[in-house]
Amino acid sequence: MTATDALILWAWEHDADWIACLHSALSRRGLSPLALHYDDWGDLPARLDSGELRARLVIDRVWDWGGAYAAHVDAVRRSIPIVLNDYDLVLRAWSKPAMHYACIAHGLRAPHLVVLPSFATAPDVPQPDLAPLGVRFSVKGAHSGGSGVLQPISSWEEVLRLRQEWPNDETALTAWVEPAVLGERRAWFRVFYACGASFPCWSDDLTHEQTPVTPDEETRWGLDVLRGMTQQIAGLCGLNVFSTEIALDHRHVWQVVDYVNEPCDYRPKSVVPNGVPDEIVAAIAERIAGWAERMLRRPAPASGRNL
Repeated sequence: MTATDALILWAWEHDADWIACLHSALSRRGLSPLALHYDDWGDLPARLDSGELRARLVIDRVWDWGGAYAAHVDAVRRSIPIVLNDYDLVLRAWSKPAMHYACIAHGLRAPHLVVLPSFATAPDVPQPDLAPLGVRFSVKGAHSGGSGVLQPISSWEEVLRLRQEWPNDETALTAWVEPAVLGERRAWFRVFYACGASFPCWSDDLTHEQTPVTPDEETRWGLDVLRGMTQQIAGLCGLNVFSTEIALDHRHVWQVVDYVNEPCDYRPKSVVPNGVPDEIVAAIAERIAGWAERMLRRPAPASGRNL
């Protein structure tokens, strides 16, 4: 029988640096983490249900791949009392329409949204009124992730072509946001949220390069609004860890341009040019480790839920 305080499940080879950073942060707090790669976990559901593998907390970096990579989810729900990000809450957060309307309902601004049914259910969808989107707009699967900032399109024909790339998902059309320029920087930001703390970064929508917002920049440009908006989004989605994209548009209106991203790509900037600044990667790992330490001091709840 193997027992651990924190079970970390992972499979993506580019996650190795992040997993090592997280493992170190947990260990420094006296916890006993176990990082288990997909290739090594055997029949994980059976191991969890039988008690061969026991954990008090899980950080799951695998399940979003679906299929065999998600076969353990029910066993985790049955066997592990604390989950960093509740599975059901993540599923809700993946829905761009759900997050869009939640943000709007709570006073946050977001680009105009048009949602089309999936190609599989409506291959010959009629053209809606595109005028509210403006001349240029973006097109994404309504539940897709990892595509980042896409180039704008301007024709219905392009929409019809692109929606076939995700035939079983709805299509989200959103008005294109042209960011303002603050000094010499485009006012497009990615804010990382981790267990109560927000870490805002400049995130150029053209180069995708990410750099931390400094205290001086936060004061000079009034960028503390990013922290407030991110805290609002955290309250709406209920997740402990995620990132969001926020832009100050050319009219100087703050807009949530990509609502909730989870899981996040934490490849450090020292490894890939458009990665997350190393100091922010380390800070996020410390926040998660502190959260884990606090949670493990409490009596365990009856089922695996995000607390």
